[in-house]
Amino acid sequence: MARPDAAVLVVGGYGTIGRTVCTELADRTQGEILAAGRSQKNARRFASSVAGVEPRTFDVSDSAGYADALADVGTVVMCLDQDTPQFAKACLERGIDYVDISPTDALLRAIESFDDLARERGATAVLSVGLSPGLTNLFVAEATAELDTVDRADITLLLGIGDAFGPDTVKWTIEDALGDFSVRRDGESTSVTGLTDPRVVEIPGWGRRRAYRANLADQHVLARTTAIPTIESRLCYDSRIVTRYLAVLRRTGLYQPVVSALGVDEIVRLTDAIPFGSNESVINVEVSGRVNGRATRIKRWVRGPDQARATAIVTARVVEAVGPPQPAGVHHIQELFKSSPFCDVLVTAGYSVGRAEQWEEPS
Repeated sequence: MARPDAAVLVVGGYGTIGRTVCTELADRTQGEILAAGRSQKNARRFASSVAGVEPRTFDVSDSAGYADALADVGTVVMCLDQDTPQFAKACLERGIDYVDISPTDALLRAIESFDDLARERGATAVLSVGLSPGLTNLFVAEATAELDTVDRADITLLLGIGDAFGPDTVKWTIEDALGDFSVRRDGESTSVTGLTDPRVVEIPGWGRRRAYRANLADQHVLARTTAIPTIESRLCYDSRIVTRYLAVLRRTGLYQPVVSALGVDEIVRLTDAIPFGSNESVINVEVSGRVNGRATRIKRWVRGPDQARATAIVTARVVEAVGPPQPAGVHHIQELFKSSPFCDVLVTAGYSVGRAEQWEEPS
């Protein structure tokens, strides 16, 4: 269990999400906040701009530097997407609490395997932190608890092309989110492909949109932790043209050749330079089932600008709550928390949070 006076190490602390996590924590806590990353220059520049934040140079891929980086640290916040779970394991071995915003389910599954280690060392790990995964998990879990029986959960993420996504987010979308993967449908594992099988969704503020399969972690985590027969996550962009163009590339078999021809790094650069599009994103969750024999659908959403900022705000509140009375072990956000405190702080920060319920009388 981490000491209450120990520092919080934010890996990727001067990045798109990490800098807001650092700022939020520095504003609300008395402990030392360490903004860590490979660039000493960038870490120092950012830390000098925020009172209460100190720089730390650290490369998460270099295991030889773990001991020095984790000295006097009580909690680690991982704001980078990693290739392996070894740094998470190093934290838990030392009894350091660990919070991870990764959207990559393969990594989350690997960290789940350290549950016994975390319990033995008295450390708490919280995964699926942010919006999607994150609040989407919480919304599904809470809607499920309101229903007598549950038929399906549908999660939709609308991304604004004009939003300031970090390079890790863009790379993950290209390389992982839109590939081949499996989902739970009618209680069975079914193989699907990203950018296929559209579903028309009514998205608050944006109307009816076609959203396509995406390898979002929330659907996989919820398939492992709930008995919901069908759980599906989909993605669309604020621009109908961009969404349809990507779907056409997939349908015609040109998606991967185009990605290979341009290269991921060039796509990241081009995405950053796009001069159009909204900076607003929406997470939309719909859970369908029955209450007293009546078909019921519960819908919840969060809408607002700067998805990275919203993710960081949620992450900072999770960091504040980690430790006693939270149990040791590896947990996903919905296994420890309720959504209301996060929704309240997002509303205060200018985001729109909503809930609707529809039902039919039993026949």
